[in-house]
Amino acid sequence: MQWGAAVVVSCLLLAAVYGGAFAVDATREPQPVPFGSTAKSGLTAETVRTTQTDGAVVPKAQVSYAQFETVVGYYGVGSLVAALGREGHRQQFGPPLGVFVSDFAGTEPAVSEAGYPIPTAGRPGWVAVEAASFVAMPSQKATPGRVLVPFSDRSAARQFADRVGRDAQVAVWQWETVRERVDGPGGARSWEDTVAARQSKANRTAAGLVSLTERPVSMVVGTDAPDIGTAVDRAPPNTTVYVPPGTYHERVEIDRPITLRGAGPATTLSAGGNGTAVTVTSDRVAVTDIAIDDVGTARIDIDAVAEEWDSHVRGTYGRGDAGVAAVNTSSVVVADVSIRTPSNGVLLRQTERSFVENLTVHGTAPDGDGYMGVMAMGAADAIVRNATVVGTLDGVYAHRSDGLVVRDSRMCDLRFGVHLMFTSESLLADNVARRTETGLVVMTRPTGNVLVGNDVRQSSHGIVTAGTDSYVARNRLVANDVGLEIGTRQSLYRHNVLVRNDVGADAASIVASNRVIGNDFLGNSRPATATGGALRVWSGGREGNYWSRTDAVPDTRNRPYRPTNPVDSRLGDPGAELLSNAPAVVALRELRGTVPGMRSGGIVDRHPEPRPVNPDRLALARTAGANCSIALTQSRTADRHIAL
Repeated sequence: MQWGAAVVVSCLLLAAVYGGAFAVDATREPQPVPFGSTAKSGLTAETVRTTQTDGAVVPKAQVSYAQFETVVGYYGVGSLVAALGREGHRQQFGPPLGVFVSDFAGTEPAVSEAGYPIPTAGRPGWVAVEAASFVAMPSQKATPGRVLVPFSDRSAARQFADRVGRDAQVAVWQWETVRERVDGPGGARSWEDTVAARQSKANRTAAGLVSLTERPVSMVVGTDAPDIGTAVDRAPPNTTVYVPPGTYHERVEIDRPITLRGAGPATTLSAGGNGTAVTVTSDRVAVTDIAIDDVGTARIDIDAVAEEWDSHVRGTYGRGDAGVAAVNTSSVVVADVSIRTPSNGVLLRQTERSFVENLTVHGTAPDGDGYMGVMAMGAADAIVRNATVVGTLDGVYAHRSDGLVVRDSRMCDLRFGVHLMFTSESLLADNVARRTETGLVVMTRPTGNVLVGNDVRQSSHGIVTAGTDSYVARNRLVANDVGLEIGTRQSLYRHNVLVRNDVGADAASIVASNRVIGNDFLGNSRPATATGGALRVWSGGREGNYWSRTDAVPDTRNRPYRPTNPVDSRLGDPGAELLSNAPAVVALRELRGTVPGMRSGGIVDRHPEPRPVNPDRLALARTAGANCSIALTQSRTADRHIAL
């Protein structure tokens, strides 16, 4: 590119960006907007949906910020307090120009069992936060343990408090008192301690359940009983039914605490293409060392009566045929089992503390018509370890299954490797995904999820995240269309490597409140992209990320890097460095760093690293191949971070 042309282009860029940079008119008086048009944050989508099903309303807040063009909405007044008190929040968004909260005056609210208000006369409007009186009610079921209900009329607030107050803990506060007494953001969470704690808890649970596979044999099929079903019916509790090698054409229901054990792949249970092979309805059952095939294809209960907000989801996804189905149970083990299925491999529905290990599932349905390798539907604290899933719809699908752990598993040729819906406090660790639409996807605004040490390649998206307060670290995202899609709030992305993707990372969350530090972006066609909204600052202190396109720039650390900038994103291409140093472009960089109104949109790394931060992980990213099993072996050997 010629020097004159470069200057012209630079000036045009300067004029375009400067002319549209000031997104908020600070001179006008902000007014409340429909909550549906806000950028929403706060309590989880599950909490909001459950509250609505009870006929109740989560009190809301909305804020117009000086340096943010979109009004931000918060489910829960406590979420607003936490946001306003978060370190760096004011610098990022500017001062609040207008803060409004739900107004329950005139609605004559009752109270749900979880402690949320149920309007009985009309719907709540909006009131400026300084003019509101807040009824503070403790609640064991609400998050985070207290519900704040705002009123524009203090006498109405007092009457509501007197009507619902069962003890002296119900109080009426003004906004200043709310800011003083409601917990804002806690101390910085030690995410590595969280990872270790979840791994340790899963290990303890697994160790406690493994003993279920070691019960003494009481029945041998073919010797003590003519078939498996008869043997199960005759077996005393806490004993094992042993199934010798052979093919058994039957479906089995286990309604007592026993172990069903085969002789490994030599023992095959065939369901005849009609229903679930093994149905477990008792606690403390183990199914181990067996092969299952010819599972039925029934999937949905279209006529199921909708009783809760997610009844359709549970009826659609949670009632299909499966190789093994555990329903309304706890402490179930499925270990060393291989399943060929056109529907589900293992179904966990309304279970607690289930353990699935050394599972192999091959989907046999035509493309797009299969179901899930492991379906966790209301499965609290379930563990899936060392599973291999190929050719199903999703590898592991979880709905309202808080505390889920999926680790050391392989998912190939699927829609989603792991798919979380309304599921919080999970751990997805050291998994491998290949040739998926998305390797790991977290949806529906959950909280507290951890995704560490995973390796995703040759997929449309590597990792897609949503929700709040989550940790995404040490993942390897290679040769995907989009390596990492960041849709969370108040989350930490650290020590990931993003290599040879079409787009390294896409900042999809409009509210820019994540920390993205210590990651390596190497050889991506586009280092990063960003949805509209406030400027994302992907650095902290003197720590930033490594961008391979800055290798051609002298003194990298003293020159902020903007991966979404049309010039910076092409550094390393012919003529890009010349354009980067053009006077108009240099002036634009300096202006953006000093004028608050110029900080709208895009991504900036103020302290880009001069060399890769994670060289060992990068070396692994260059070597681990397309084969799921080989890739997992390499991952375990070269990138171990927690002893299993």
